[in-house]
Amino acid sequence: MTFASFHRAALANLRLWLLALVWSPGAVPFAAAPAPVAIDWRHSPASIASSCKAALKSARARVQEATARPAQGAQALSSLLAVETALAELNDALVAQRVLAIASVDKAVRDASTRCNDELSTFTIGVSADPLVYARALAAQAHASTQADQQLARRYAENGRRSGAHLSPAASAELSRLLSQLSRLKSAFIQALGEERLTLELSKAEAASLSPAFVATLPATRKGYLVPVNLGTLERFMKNTASGALRKRYLAVLYRHGGEANSRRVKQALVLRHRIARLLGFESFAAYRLDALMAKTPARALELLQEIDAKLLPKAREEIAELAALKAEQGEATPFASWDYVYYQEQLERTRHSLDSEAVRQHLPVHKVIPAVLGLYQQLLGVRFHAFEPASAWAPGVLQYAVTDAASAKPIGQIYLDLSPGPGKFPRPSSFTLRHGRTLPDGSYQQPLAAIIGNGPSSESGKPPLFSHLGVVELFHEVGHVMHAALSTAPYASLHGTSVRWDFVEAPSQMLENWMWQPAVLKQISSHVETGKPLPDELIATMLERKHAASGVYWTRQAFLGVYDLTLHTSGPNVDATRLWFELMPRLTPLPPLPAGTIPDASFLPIMGGYEAGYYGYAWSRVFAQDMFTVFQQAGLDNPEVGLRYRREILEPGGVLEPQQLLENFLGRPVNSEAFYQDLDNQQLGP
Repeated sequence: MTFASFHRAALANLRLWLLALVWSPGAVPFAAAPAPVAIDWRHSPASIASSCKAALKSARARVQEATARPAQGAQALSSLLAVETALAELNDALVAQRVLAIASVDKAVRDASTRCNDELSTFTIGVSADPLVYARALAAQAHASTQADQQLARRYAENGRRSGAHLSPAASAELSRLLSQLSRLKSAFIQALGEERLTLELSKAEAASLSPAFVATLPATRKGYLVPVNLGTLERFMKNTASGALRKRYLAVLYRHGGEANSRRVKQALVLRHRIARLLGFESFAAYRLDALMAKTPARALELLQEIDAKLLPKAREEIAELAALKAEQGEATPFASWDYVYYQEQLERTRHSLDSEAVRQHLPVHKVIPAVLGLYQQLLGVRFHAFEPASAWAPGVLQYAVTDAASAKPIGQIYLDLSPGPGKFPRPSSFTLRHGRTLPDGSYQQPLAAIIGNGPSSESGKPPLFSHLGVVELFHEVGHVMHAALSTAPYASLHGTSVRWDFVEAPSQMLENWMWQPAVLKQISSHVETGKPLPDELIATMLERKHAASGVYWTRQAFLGVYDLTLHTSGPNVDATRLWFELMPRLTPLPPLPAGTIPDASFLPIMGGYEAGYYGYAWSRVFAQDMFTVFQQAGLDNPEVGLRYRREILEPGGVLEPQQLLENFLGRPVNSEAFYQDLDNQQLGP
């Protein structure tokens, strides 16, 4: 049974869970059931092409009309707001046409949607680079009377400067051409990862070492079985496969995902980025990128990464040494290798600490976890969820919810969860804002739409699909992003929700991950797939005790990835991304290198998926996340007043306020890194 078919069968159970949550004691009943937002998801390639063309034509005319107005005084702000409205309405008109690139099961539809996204990107780049728009943004900064208007004008001025609106016409045209080329390369890179289906063929004898339940899910071949090689099977295969040769083969396939074609795209992107930065007067693309972020300079970001690496490196070496010793104890004479890490980490937890990740998984069925996670968000943020049945969405199996305010029952926004495995989708569930909230001309507020889309867990032998604990943490994180989008009250689409500085955007969701490590919460979200019992106390205690058992390796690897990304984007146009990976990795983490012949850069999505020169942001924002969590620790994790304050002061403003101001408003003091290091158990760290 596929995940989608199981999901449809389980909707009845899911409905009961959701009704119990929505109509819980103290909840404000709906005056009327919220209506789903009307989006037409039934598009053919031809309808996508025609509607995309028409929407772009209309938006182009409206921007031209807006910039024909005077660019001085109060009229400059009025002109800029007209541009903002035109762009927002363009995105609203193309919700389905944009998202189908990563959600449709039809490749022709995905291809047409990708072309529409490329055309939309080219148009918006052109608007940012338009000197008429830039002039109005500069003038509007002096005449904006509200914080939101000032910030909007500042963003447009920033974007104009970074898009070359101040350059000569020839240089500006060249920059727009480079940015459009770069956008197309990124789309092609992402599409290649979504389309390519990697597999590893095992003989029947080799498959005998795998769990029967896992083998039962695999397609049979004449020789044996095909194992899908992706992030969905990675954890289970590497943890449970005793054969080092098989693990090596799996990893060798995984890290050739994207292949030489994607590696060439990375090289081409690095050349384009270097030329873009130089055209704009920056020494490197990293300097260009960080100039508009919290860190401001690559040196500042590198300083944090190097500090984390120095503190965690001794612990990481101890962790690897312990695993290497365990491998030797089990009679393996070969040196400890990259394909050994996950397997022996699991062996260590099972044999010495009685922590079996498979046993944990059995307590985390999808039909229990999803409503329980939503229930936690209800309690924390003062909202209610209402499930639409049937969902008005792009595919069967998609879940759709209205989000309403718990106190007033006022509709706030709508979210979608699409976790069904399928072609063309992100390897793991990721969050997307489909339509931004904004104040409409009549003074009402447009409900935002957000979604989590990607390959979730699949069912085995007709049993319910199960999350790993890591999968639950990731789900809770992604729901945090869609709630950031759903709850924002920013008046402009350009400032709405997650439209914050890129090196802060992860912090709210990272902070929320802490809930998935609380004993009472783990009880609440778990239910054994056969007995219905929650995770036992002793298993939870072991999970918490071992929470940071591998933090040395984890954080030195994160430091490596951040340094790798920044080095790629500060080393000029001729850097070899594959070679740099293998040169840099041994310096920053004791993890052994990947198998020879692999091309890790070809599937390293962050450098082509929006985090280029920004991967450091995961570590940077984690410092903020753990500092914010101290407020909940002091007042109580289930304290509704703190939850509402978090909603009001961190989530609702979106990009209207700079992150530093958001943090200080919530903390009541400047940010510090003490909580980050304390969470990692400070006494185990280096000097």
